[in-house]
Amino acid sequence: MKKSKDIKFLLYQVLYIFVVCVMAIKGADLTLTQVIEDDGKPKVILSPEQMDSIQKLLDKAIIVDTSRYSLVDKELLKNDSKTQELVRQTMLNNGSFVSNEPAVEKQVIEDKIEKVEQKIEKDEIILGTVELFQFHQNTVPNQGNSPITIAGVTIQPHSTGKVTLGGESVITITSGNVSKTVNVKENKKPSISFQRVSSMGEDVRVTSLQRSVGFRVTVTDDFPEQLNVQFSGGVTVKEVGIGVYDITMNAFGSRSAYESYTNNKESPYNVGFTITVTDRIAQNHKITGQQTFTFGEW
Repeated sequence: MKKSKDIKFLLYQVLYIFVVCVMAIKGADLTLTQVIEDDGKPKVILSPEQMDSIQKLLDKAIIVDTSRYSLVDKELLKNDSKTQELVRQTMLNNGSFVSNEPAVEKQVIEDKIEKVEQKIEKDEIILGTVELFQFHQNTVPNQGNSPITIAGVTIQPHSTGKVTLGGESVITITSGNVSKTVNVKENKKPSISFQRVSSMGEDVRVTSLQRSVGFRVTVTDDFPEQLNVQFSGGVTVKEVGIGVYDITMNAFGSRSAYESYTNNKESPYNVGFTITVTDRIAQNHKITGQQTFTFGEW
């Protein structure tokens, strides 16, 4: 009986070897792979193609630790005010901010804001310390980074320009899309004052008056350099300061001229002169003044 079992075993072994040889000849993969886990559960075996597909899915997946974070539906956050307030408070408390805007769109918005800020900075009007006056050629400094325009005059960056104003009380300065309004100060009319320097009267001689200063005339103005001052009459004029003039009578070149002037007249005698002051820019700023030399003898 034992001999019969041994023969069967040998036959089965020969048959097994024969099957293995046939499978090897046919090209079958005879690699042994574990199909059962150590705990007895079936082992999942995936092909390379299946593994590649799973990796692609994992690359696109967003993994969120729900033990630390909460997910909010985008439409709900957009349309529900209570959810918006809850999210806002949560972000404030956590000191963080999460935007539901796409990254590309957010970057575009930030770029636009930066460009606007740069343009505002570029067009900013910086004048420094400047006062503008009516009827005057004002010096205006442009300390900004772009040209400015005032009263039709364009001033380049970091330079000064001359701007002549009329009777405006305010003036607008522009630079690109930026504008600035500046108050214009009043340019007051000039004034004339007379100071008698020499004695005058019926007992004063002409020869004495014509050797010394008779009057000192002072013209006062905000901008005396733009005034035109003229004297008329028999006088000699000497400018001794800005807007200050010494006046000497020069009416008679000889005694005969004196006698011709005083003939048929009673003493004391008088010879007058006139001063006319005109602002070259403010044509309506024109004033006149008069004074008289008094004498009684040659």
